[in-house]
Amino acid sequence: MSIVLLFGAFNAIMITADEYDPETLVWMNLGLDVLITALPGVILTQVARLNEPGGLKAAALVLGPLGLIAGLTKLAARFSSDHGWRTGHFSYALS
Repeated sequence: MSIVLLFGAFNAIMITADEYDPETLVWMNLGLDVLITALPGVILTQVARLNEPGGLKAAALVLGPLGLIAGLTKLAARFSSDHGWRTGHFSYALS
């Protein structure tokens, strides 16, 4: 999930969308962004409670916060401007 969120945040910041999506798709994407941003936070708390040290736990403790930050960046892109609301891209807000 963190990798998907990181890619989406990079896309939202660097690439300008070329058209507006239908309103129902905008709401669906917003709901998915909220869900996929909340899940790493829940999983991260569960992993942090584990007593067993290991490579996967260390990887989760690194990728989890990165994914959470990327998800919040994607959500921030949605609320940056009118164009950002429709496309989820910062590029419109900055131009």
